[in-house]
Amino acid sequence: MELLPDKVSITMRKLCNLLESSLQGRLKAVYVYGSTALGDYIEGSSDIDFIAVVEQPLSPVHIQAIIEAHEEVERILPGTDIMGAYLGQEDLGKAFNEIPFVLTYFNKQVHEDGTGTDINPVTWWVLKHHGIRAYGLNISFSYEISKETLIDYVMANMNSYWKNWVERLERRLREPDLSEQTIKAAELDYAVEWCVLGMLRQLYTIKEHGVTSKTGAGTYGMNLLSDRWHGLIREAIAIKRCQVERVYDSQVKRLNDLVELLSYIHTESNRCFLKNEESE
Repeated sequence: MELLPDKVSITMRKLCNLLESSLQGRLKAVYVYGSTALGDYIEGSSDIDFIAVVEQPLSPVHIQAIIEAHEEVERILPGTDIMGAYLGQEDLGKAFNEIPFVLTYFNKQVHEDGTGTDINPVTWWVLKHHGIRAYGLNISFSYEISKETLIDYVMANMNSYWKNWVERLERRLREPDLSEQTIKAAELDYAVEWCVLGMLRQLYTIKEHGVTSKTGAGTYGMNLLSDRWHGLIREAIAIKRCQVERVYDSQVKRLNDLVELLSYIHTESNRCFLKNEESE
């Protein structure tokens, strides 16, 4: 097993040992991607994301063995947030709708319909360039993820999922009962961390044609954007790192600045995308 953070190493070693003993040779390899592979795993904040390469097809007996392995890991290591997918080697690099059967582990349950799947160009890019082998064969990731595929996926996400987040926060800002008392600090903490770092990651991909971690995106944002936004970005990074540092005394001011920053990132992402399209 390659070098992993202690919590990830313990968790994956336990899961892989259980799978190895119960899948009767069908487990070929397990790779960790996500924040761990990008060097940004934060215990208590980060998921442990994995792809298990298995010999297909999986029978009901094999699926039950996988269910029991995860149940045992959850029993021994409660509170560990794991999510992943079980795929054939021939499925690596494919779009979700091109894979005939996707077994996932998400929200502490095994799903046979791909629920919670993280199969997308960002995952494949990170796996190819930074994936860490936790078990088994050294897989050659021979598929290619072009910068066009990566950026098109991120832009579609920016103009759907993240745009909806911005609109939802804008509506909250316009509510007539908005006050310091009606804004729950913990809920706004979540929105600041999730949206600021999440959208800066998208902007990084669009401008730099690669993938960075959440806190890496925060650092990138402070280098790229004006000082006006540095306090909010620092808050986002602190929340991600489970730190108590906060910059704002007013929740209303923080929400207002959050909406302004996210709107700017959305606009800047589309501007950069169109500029790239025009120059090609």
